[in-house]
Amino acid sequence: MARGYRRENIVQGDDDRWMFLHTLGEMAGRTSILIHAFALIDNHYHLVLETPRANLVDGMQWFQNTYTRRFNVKHKAWGHLFGGRYKAVLVQSDEGDYFSTLIDYVHLNPVRAGMIKEGQGFDESPWTSLREYRKPTTKRQPWMATSAGFEAVGLEDTSRGRKAYITRLENLIDWSQPSDSGKILWQGQSLQSTLKRGWYFGAQEFREKLLARLETGKANLERKTARRYTSGELKAYDEQVAETIVCAGLKELGLERSELADLPKNAPAKALLAHIITEQTSMPQKWISQTLHMGSAPYVSKLAKEMKLAMPST
Repeated sequence: MARGYRRENIVQGDDDRWMFLHTLGEMAGRTSILIHAFALIDNHYHLVLETPRANLVDGMQWFQNTYTRRFNVKHKAWGHLFGGRYKAVLVQSDEGDYFSTLIDYVHLNPVRAGMIKEGQGFDESPWTSLREYRKPTTKRQPWMATSAGFEAVGLEDTSRGRKAYITRLENLIDWSQPSDSGKILWQGQSLQSTLKRGWYFGAQEFREKLLARLETGKANLERKTARRYTSGELKAYDEQVAETIVCAGLKELGLERSELADLPKNAPAKALLAHIITEQTSMPQKWISQTLHMGSAPYVSKLAKEMKLAMPST
């Protein structure tokens, strides 16, 4: 998801909206990224994506840069269109209803935003993927991946199944309080809060799996090996290991190194990297704070300890 720069609009009319979707389709074709759902609002967008080739960063950079360039050329403008880097949240799709709940949330975005009123046919707007879900397969955008969305709610992609899908979503709307549509508390997690400030949407086991995957294999060089080096060599060795952790961690999290400065000092990604570096190297907190843009050394130590307590015990 991403918002416009200073929360300004990223589209100025339907021509821009079609250009946005055309660019989105191009990105899917270039990268093999699967687009399960989308919602385009005037000043922001939501995408539910799957990356079989683990190329989220490349795909999203191309998409936002290309659309920005096309928008600026069309409107004789220049500079940023989006308010920085997109935000990405990992979603559990193998168990529970997290995946289908997220798609519902995205499809109900125009209702929450007050763009659609009761009785207006919220499923007919071309600016969410819901209209693609209600079409026969032969009439959909070729880059839309809807099969997983139907499967997640136990419906077939047939005429009856598509009608049932729309009816099911309509039943989630409380027209007396439309701004709350899709804002649910699921397994102890507030979806809206998660999308704003979290980094994953799934069960506790899913979180532990992600943390373990990030830590495992990032720096398997044992500290006992480092004892064979002199103090100068040990420092260089530890810095190399620390750099390996940073590079591997950023790749796993889908972040560029240059983006670290833009993240909050207490961002979970920074705290996790600080924890791993602290556990597996002897690099000083000052080096960690400067490398990860985390403020003072004592603050790094505090966040690293908090992350250690939050990690699953082994």
